[in-house]
Amino acid sequence: MSTMLTLFESARTVSVPIVVIRTADQAAAVEAIRAASNEHPVVQWDAARGMTDVNDLGKTALAKAGIKADETIGFTEAILAALKLPPRSVFCVHNAHRQLTASEGLAVAPAVQAVSNIRDKFKVNFRMLVLLASDFSAPPELAHDIVIIDEELPGADVLATIVKEVHASVKDLAAPSDDVVAKAVGATIGLSNFEAEQITAMSLTENGLDLNALWERKRTTIDQVRGLSVYRGKETFDDLKGLDAVKAKLRARIHAKTPIGVVVWIDEGSDVFANVEHDTSGVKTDQQRALLVEMENNGWKGVILTGVAGSGKSALARAFGNEAGVPTIALDFGDMEAPHVGESEAFLRNAIRTIKAVGGGNAFFILTCNSLAGIRPQFMRRFKKGVYFFNEPSSAECVPIWEFYEKKLGLKKQPRPNYDGWTGAEIRECCEEAWDTGITLLEAAQSIIPVTRSRVDVIDEMKRGAHGRFLDANTPGIYRYEPETAKPALRAIMLPPKVIDAITKMDES
Repeated sequence: MSTMLTLFESARTVSVPIVVIRTADQAAAVEAIRAASNEHPVVQWDAARGMTDVNDLGKTALAKAGIKADETIGFTEAILAALKLPPRSVFCVHNAHRQLTASEGLAVAPAVQAVSNIRDKFKVNFRMLVLLASDFSAPPELAHDIVIIDEELPGADVLATIVKEVHASVKDLAAPSDDVVAKAVGATIGLSNFEAEQITAMSLTENGLDLNALWERKRTTIDQVRGLSVYRGKETFDDLKGLDAVKAKLRARIHAKTPIGVVVWIDEGSDVFANVEHDTSGVKTDQQRALLVEMENNGWKGVILTGVAGSGKSALARAFGNEAGVPTIALDFGDMEAPHVGESEAFLRNAIRTIKAVGGGNAFFILTCNSLAGIRPQFMRRFKKGVYFFNEPSSAECVPIWEFYEKKLGLKKQPRPNYDGWTGAEIRECCEEAWDTGITLLEAAQSIIPVTRSRVDVIDEMKRGAHGRFLDANTPGIYRYEPETAKPALRAIMLPPKVIDAITKMDES
């Protein structure tokens, strides 16, 4: 029995009158409730069909009570009609969040009141109202009257059964090997039963399961979750030159006792989490609080990558998932923002639920930003594996970066420009421009102004602020700022002709 059904049965045993089940597949949840409660009347309601039966006892109960589907299309009318159901009935309501949460309180006031009125009447004879929703934030009036049950997305055993059943449903198709089943489970973890079944069926060919197609359909499905997108690049750490210290630490994380099931990348963290106290809507504050709670409760760890723009922070974050052999999912808080705090929190909970399922409960977070100014200390503490400062590479560190992109793009051997102070991104841009337009590296460099020159004051302040506080991404240990020593300048002095003549005569003598 699933965790959801176990909690549901526990609630029924003590006559809990109102239960919320947050689930990605409401139809499957109703079917599971029917199978577990077939000795009791089970009926359901939705905004299109009104009240209908789920099992034979439910059909009989509706008939005896004189409840008709076309007369119960309205939610409030359906709740009032449900009072006529016999003892121990289960009444399932689809998409309850659409009826009980809205931006205009008056619009849902009758529905909230109807549900509140049903509580005591249902409790006395073991009837239960089951509110189904993909996500649900209880109205304040009902917050103390309901029990919320979260249905987790299916685990490996359930998905393996789905893969085998889909194969068995196709005539003359051989049963999948254990290896194929294991890979298919990895490609469907994080999806609901229905989604997993559909994309598995769509990925079958006459030769068996197309795992590449299955993975791509899974990525597309996850992309539909608001605030999430799966990175599709193939690069690994071998495609990034330099950054030896942080790469060594992250490689060690891959082989640690705590597994990494998914990499979660939060880009431009300073824009998302800095100065949230000035957010008058409360949305960003709530998002930050919710993420901190989830990271703490699930024991999720992470690193923060900060420093000079173009120094490889985002490239490293994107490559880490491939290095670890797990998906990399970008978490976009801006995409989850909504006018109301509760709605934004619901989007984040849904995203976290998907992340948890995809990673098998094990997620590793990477936050990238150009500055940590304004980010709260309690947020930084959740990223327990360190804050790394990314400086522009030294002249010696630039050489393998030039060689990598010259070889990758097939550029012929030629003079390189003066690249003092360049970042890896600027070296790549120079090589790509030369390859794309057929010009030399020297010509391509004429249109590149390194960020260390265009924003010299900002970069210098950033380095001073990182001195002794953050880990060095390039060299093991703490980052140390070493400002360039200015060369002594010669000063010209204009002397009168008589003085010059006198000095000359002294030299001659």
